[in-house]
Amino acid sequence: MHNSQIRLHILAVPYTITTDEYSHDAYAGKVKRFSPMMRSRGFEVYHYGIETSDSGATKDIDLMTKDEWTKLRIETFQFLEPGLSLEDATKKHYDPKQPIGVLWHLSSPLIVEFNRRLKIKLKENYRNGRTDIVCLPQGITHDPAIKDMKYTLIETGIGYTNLNTHTDFKIFESYCWMSRLLGSSNRSPSNYWFVIPNYFDSNEFKLTLNPCVNNVKRVAFLGRLDACKGCNIIVEIARRFPDVLFTLCGSGDASPFLKEKNIEYREPIHGAERSEYLGDCIAVLCPSKFLEPFCGVAVEAQICGTPAITSDWGGMAETVEQFKTGLRCHTLADYCLGIQMALDGKFDRAYIRERAVRMFDMYNLAYNYEQVFRSVLD
Repeated sequence: MHNSQIRLHILAVPYTITTDEYSHDAYAGKVKRFSPMMRSRGFEVYHYGIETSDSGATKDIDLMTKDEWTKLRIETFQFLEPGLSLEDATKKHYDPKQPIGVLWHLSSPLIVEFNRRLKIKLKENYRNGRTDIVCLPQGITHDPAIKDMKYTLIETGIGYTNLNTHTDFKIFESYCWMSRLLGSSNRSPSNYWFVIPNYFDSNEFKLTLNPCVNNVKRVAFLGRLDACKGCNIIVEIARRFPDVLFTLCGSGDASPFLKEKNIEYREPIHGAERSEYLGDCIAVLCPSKFLEPFCGVAVEAQICGTPAITSDWGGMAETVEQFKTGLRCHTLADYCLGIQMALDGKFDRAYIRERAVRMFDMYNLAYNYEQVFRSVLD
């Protein structure tokens, strides 16, 4: 069977729109890149999402208008915070600092209505289990739409703990994360549990060989502003490098971490801005204190040629080559060593990009997904 005869159904993240504006959410970003990645291998791809989506799919099936989505999103803020006024909920909807993931709740008005409409459209467009695969990007999020239906199902990028019990076929973001879930559930490995790293469009990220515009030496952080992401560690590092500017960029409350004169805050960024931001710095810090399933920012930075200074566990143990594309750290002294190495030009930025493109470009990883999809249908 030729790939053109295989139809992949990719389901959007309900509380985002598949556009650059929401691509900083890891799951929404993967949905946005999925269709062009798989169409490059000749697959037919149907995307189910919100009006105005820019998915690159063969066919976009809009489950609701943007106005309907906006209304339901605001109602969801009120559902999650009883007593929240319509005015305050509307402000949250339009606030770029608002973390996107807080809207995940299976009983919320938005996800309930999204799944109700999705169930109808999937039934209309799914042909049979020999030619069609429903791709689940976010575990149990779409459970109500697929429950009791005879679909071939694959979880296409597991970086969460809530595995979908309806699926036998699973793709994990890293070996670390697959092992963690095997251990926590006391299960034996399955022949149809696969690992494919997260995929990126390397054309969206440019190599920067000479960072630091206007001779401002800058170290960047990009992500959710939270202690679990190691933002308090960045404060300690900044104290030891008073002549270096540390920029915290992302959603959440930055105020607890703006304790030094050389630490600044920047609101969340999207699209091409991410390349400019990550490329124009001597290093990117990812000092997460929890077990990161993958940590896409560390890879995005490397695609720009920027070394990633990270904690030494989780996905980073598989994405950062020690002393070559960054430094995986345990102690504060380790993090300071990594920053000093970057200041001294010890990392080969051209090599960092070459390796990252080879390992994580979506058009390279399309072959891995092709093998999995064909194995499952076979």
